[in-house]
Amino acid sequence: MNRSVLHILIGLGLVLIPSVASTFDPELICSLVIDGTKINDPRACNAWIQCINGQPVSGTCDKDLFYDRESEDCVPSADVKCISSDPCAALPNGFAADPYSCNGYYYCADGVGKRGTCNAGLNFNPGTESCIRDFPCNPKMDPDSYCNILPDGVFIKDDLSCNGWEMCWKGEVVTGTCPGTFYFSAQKGDCDYPQNVECAITEPPLLTAEPGVCPQAGSFISDDSSCNGYYYCSESTDGQMVLQHGDCDDGRFFTARSGGACVPRSDIKCEYNRCVGLGYTNIALANESNDGCTGYAICQDGVKIGEGTCPSGDYFDEQTQRCTNQIISYAACATPTQSTQHMMDDDTTTAT
Repeated sequence: MNRSVLHILIGLGLVLIPSVASTFDPELICSLVIDGTKINDPRACNAWIQCINGQPVSGTCDKDLFYDRESEDCVPSADVKCISSDPCAALPNGFAADPYSCNGYYYCADGVGKRGTCNAGLNFNPGTESCIRDFPCNPKMDPDSYCNILPDGVFIKDDLSCNGWEMCWKGEVVTGTCPGTFYFSAQKGDCDYPQNVECAITEPPLLTAEPGVCPQAGSFISDDSSCNGYYYCSESTDGQMVLQHGDCDDGRFFTARSGGACVPRSDIKCEYNRCVGLGYTNIALANESNDGCTGYAICQDGVKIGEGTCPSGDYFDEQTQRCTNQIISYAACATPTQSTQHMMDDDTTTAT
């Protein structure tokens, strides 16, 4: 990098750091889709992969062509929007936004990039190639999302269950399960009898509850390890109280009040990972606990990969994914004093 560029970076308050790696695993994906499936390689703009006999076989497009996941063909680069884990694949020279964060960027030179981050409270504006206060952090498509890799309507097996499947449809990852006792077959791309499907995943055995853990049979209690997890208490044939684990639907966290319920996540203060269930299709933001609703966690694939704070005087609204000058006082991010007021005003928003 020459001195003039370095001086510009210093003037903008930007610092370059080593780049981050993609989580894309073509061998895993090829084990979860029907043979012959052709997928976009998110590590580049002009590359594709075809799954043959369960193994990934790579290919690239000719010069000035990008791969299009929907047509499964190489098309002029101007005809397709490339969302790559390598921002310099689409922009060989200049500044490019980090696809995994709002305050990150890359400086690309001859297709090789160095990653940098904006100062606290600033986000990167690719239009002006600078860090801007109040620049909106809009949801981004995760380069590793199935909706950036697979054509719409292609089934992919859920690698965490025997009967689950996923697919991309109109820009959103949708999930489902096979009916009854059927398993999902990656080889057929359809549901099948369990004896015809290899699946090493087994249901975890029921746990025996310690004395006093379950108030009574039929009650729900927190799993004490996640924001959305819970145990259902039931009585076994030998009179022992046993625990069956479950998870609240996306967008909801568990509260043990009133016998246990799944309520909107903004209503619950939780010191565990608040990114659970977020960031599987696009980068998502979540309110942080005990900060008065001024900061946020940056979430990808259900885990926190960064954090940020709204400009002075602004609040972060998890529901709209934006900083705002309107006062936000969700129980999820309220300070201890605010939490006490929530308990007095509305019992359903009290933290667990």
